[in-house]
Amino acid sequence: MQTRWWRSIRGQLALGSALLIVLTTSVLALTAILAIFYSYEVDQTNHMSQFATSTSQHLSADLAQQETLVTAIRDELVSSTKTKSEYVPIVLNKANRIVYPALGLVNNKPGYRNAVVSYIIKLSDPSIKQEDFLKLSLAIKNGFNGQSTVDQFQQSGPLGLPQPFVVSPIFMGNGTSASSVAGVVIVTARSTALPSFLTSVGVTVFLAALIVAVLAVLAAIYFGRTITRPIITLNSAARGMKSGDYAMRVAVAGPNELGELAQAFNEMATQLGRDVEELRQQELWRRELIMSVTHDLATPLTAIAGLGESLMDGVNQSRDDYEATGRIIVRETLRLRRLVQDLHMMAKVEAGALTPQYKFVRLAALVDEVFAVLTPEFERREIEPNNAITFNLPPIQADPDMLTRVFTNLCNNALRHTPPGGSVTIDAIPHEQMIVVSVTDTGEGIPPAVLTRIFERFFRADSARQSATGGSGLGLAIVKAIVEVHGGTIWAENIAGAGARINFTLPVPANNAQMLSEAPTQPIELQAH
Repeated sequence: MQTRWWRSIRGQLALGSALLIVLTTSVLALTAILAIFYSYEVDQTNHMSQFATSTSQHLSADLAQQETLVTAIRDELVSSTKTKSEYVPIVLNKANRIVYPALGLVNNKPGYRNAVVSYIIKLSDPSIKQEDFLKLSLAIKNGFNGQSTVDQFQQSGPLGLPQPFVVSPIFMGNGTSASSVAGVVIVTARSTALPSFLTSVGVTVFLAALIVAVLAVLAAIYFGRTITRPIITLNSAARGMKSGDYAMRVAVAGPNELGELAQAFNEMATQLGRDVEELRQQELWRRELIMSVTHDLATPLTAIAGLGESLMDGVNQSRDDYEATGRIIVRETLRLRRLVQDLHMMAKVEAGALTPQYKFVRLAALVDEVFAVLTPEFERREIEPNNAITFNLPPIQADPDMLTRVFTNLCNNALRHTPPGGSVTIDAIPHEQMIVVSVTDTGEGIPPAVLTRIFERFFRADSARQSATGGSGLGLAIVKAIVEVHGGTIWAENIAGAGARINFTLPVPANNAQMLSEAPTQPIELQAH
């Protein structure tokens, strides 16, 4: 299923980051521009207030020198450069008549004069509304009462900035009361247009914010790809594993969360590959088990069935014939029982239910018991059993029944491959904190090509699986499982001038360490296995 790019993690991360960055930079740019404009407004108002206060003070000083207001205005305002470039000053005398600028008004009514004042101020900023002049009228009234006013009209101008104005009283001489007011000075800005440097700063801030936003979006897309690229790689590897390719691996990006995820994925893939391979091997073993069991069961069952039919048909006439037939039936029945026991033991091994019941065991006595049980078989095959384990060898902790099974299986295996007149020798020697037990025969030895495979279940060097040359193929696998569950290891080797030797180790209990150190020891070469 193809995911659309805006629904993917990469797209959502890039879009979310871009939106957040654009919003943040826009807020920062707007805040910076508003701060600049506010600073300009405050600075303009302060300068305007200083100009109005200074003008009213100078006019008051001139009036104190017996000059008329008109003369003082001519000296103070007409020659001022600020009245021509920055501010629009209007002066009303005590009679509330406009004395500056000189307009030659005939009508001295207050309403008419207020309209003229409004008209003059509106020339500097046409966007000022008529109702805004109510503030101005109140400020003029307060000015004649001796109070200065610093205020502003409502929002005006191209950017919606407020238009400030200042009304300052002119006192006669040194007076400060309403009775000594000679007039008022009204000052407002000549133009509401922003200075060029403010426009440049605003444009620069806007462009800088735009560039930062673009770079931040590109960086968000790039870093988003660095996060999503490993995820895409993991997704591709997971799809490969879904199709059966368990060799898929991903590169570890680094010591971060994505690197840890890649490492965990690789470990999971390795473990999964092992599990799948084990399941595959288990399936091969299952098939081999079915083939081996059906083959091994067919021979004794066929023999028992044939002999039973011969008994029923009365083919055997003498007692000797009956005894011979009975011995064969017993032998084949015992063979079936051993096979069932081997299968039961392997089932316990597979289920992990092979639990030794530990007891102190003397190996020399245990081997004697095994040889006593197998004596008829040794005599039938004319092979000499030798127990070379010294009786003073320290006892070990092991399951005696399991060890009996180990020695029995190894002896049976040696008997099958040792010619008449040969021997089977069992020996045990201390080595470090272990006891090394060896079972040596004088047979033909083990083919080097299969020396490392003889402990595999159902493996037999004879691929025809003839009963005369081998057992079920489970004996040595069971021996290996029992040795390993006791904490030991097992390996096979060929002895020059003799036959095969099966070696396995058994750990010595801690309380037997002193007894083991006092026992006679000799070096032994442990072959790698």
